[in-house]
Amino acid sequence: MVERDILQLFNRRKEEFLKKITQQAREGEGEKAGVMRELKKFLDWFEYWLQSEEGVDIEQVAPVPGEKTFDQFIDEVLAETKRILAEQNIEVTYTLPGQNLGISESWKCVKVFGNNDIYYRIGRTRPRKGPYQGRELLVIDLVMDGYKKQVFLPLLELKEEIERRLGAVLERELPKVEATGKYRLKVILPYEIVRRGETWLAARKFADFVAVTKPLINRLGIQ
Repeated sequence: MVERDILQLFNRRKEEFLKKITQQAREGEGEKAGVMRELKKFLDWFEYWLQSEEGVDIEQVAPVPGEKTFDQFIDEVLAETKRILAEQNIEVTYTLPGQNLGISESWKCVKVFGNNDIYYRIGRTRPRKGPYQGRELLVIDLVMDGYKKQVFLPLLELKEEIERRLGAVLERELPKVEATGKYRLKVILPYEIVRRGETWLAARKFADFVAVTKPLINRLGIQ
């Protein structure tokens, strides 16, 4: 177990360090700014791991004064995602209704195909089963319910390539869920991203997920 004082010291030193490089990141351009952002992301993920090792209940951390609501955070993520994808000539619409699936789940859906049954969504969830049981997560889904043979299985064959291009591991639904005809691929992010207001990070992950998978789905006949 990691000693609590080490965790507190790391957090304090990290914040001091990030303050010093923030101005450099703002003034930097291109590769330099990108390196700064990746460094901050690495430090955040490392702190998240330390908290997990220590057993700190990161889900119960009090919100920071002035912190965005979840809906505000997601709206900003969607706007930035749309901007990023527009630069790649990918049109995003939000014609699908958002879904409120109870206290533990809240999603907003994004349409990039003419087929309304295949879409992306972003939301928060706290799984009751599986490896992430009891943890609050920010999740980006590619929903392909009912398209097992036409879309889901062909994408599974390309899973390693997609993961390599995304720099992230793709998760599936539990077998019992897939048995009901629900087929999804997921990018799972720590909810700490929301608490820190890191809309740029969530938007970049969302945009990359769409940019990598959409052309593959187009080749499968879904336009």
